[in-house]
Amino acid sequence: YIVVKALVAGVQPATFDIALTREMLTITGQRSDEKEVEDENYFQKELYWGSFSRTILLPEEIDVDMAEASEKHGILMIRLPKINKKRQTKLKVRAR
Repeated sequence: YIVVKALVAGVQPATFDIALTREMLTITGQRSDEKEVEDENYFQKELYWGSFSRTILLPEEIDVDMAEASEKHGILMIRLPKINKKRQTKLKVRAR
């Protein structure tokens, strides 16, 4: 497996968009600010608000149909199973 973890605190899981190909992963989402405090009253901010997007080129090809994503306590975890390139199968020849 290839495992990707991303900090997504403040993002609702329903707003994630995870696009996946055999070689690339793109995570997009939206972090909304509730505006409980006006900007001029902050001493320091360490979170940013708005939309975000991250694209990751994967080191190996993965099986997109078997990929899984979960979120817990503000951490998004994506498990990407690698394609087994050594796997073989036998084909039977049918007579016509």
